[in-house]
Amino acid sequence: MTLFSRLLYTIIAFALLGASIVLIGVAIWRTSHGFWTGEGALDTMLDAIGLVIIAVAVADVGKFLFEEEVVADREMRRPAEARGSLTKFMSIMIVALSLESLVLIAKTSRETMGNLVYPGLLMLLAVLTLVGLGLFQKLSQNVTAAVPPDRDEGEQSKRSKQRALTPTPAEKAG
Repeated sequence: MTLFSRLLYTIIAFALLGASIVLIGVAIWRTSHGFWTGEGALDTMLDAIGLVIIAVAVADVGKFLFEEEVVADREMRRPAEARGSLTKFMSIMIVALSLESLVLIAKTSRETMGNLVYPGLLMLLAVLTLVGLGLFQKLSQNVTAAVPPDRDEGEQSKRSKQRALTPTPAEKAG
């Protein structure tokens, strides 16, 4: 089952990476087409920036899935691992939301000010998500501190403490 899971996550990660590359290709095509025809070159470029932002977010999600599920093969046995993975994933989403809202603000501010409601709400959503992530970090900090490390890590720490307490031959001679 582990092999099947790794294979599935590898396929999903590469599919997301492929979709990201296609989005970047579409952005380049639309921008170059807009410049060649002269039809709304600035709007086309802002649309392309939005597509590239989405492509980067999609690629980051694919990379995240590949690193977490294929390379690291983590089962989230400890709260600290789950906390780190969730923080990493949510950070990707927050950056994508923030950048997309900035592009939309730049695009709609050229038109009418009444259209700024949606980009403003998107920015508010990004800020609320960031606040929620910070709250999650604060509340889960006590949980991760309260859980003792795995037995293997505890044994390694005992060994390193013993080494620190045992004098070296040079210290014995001196």
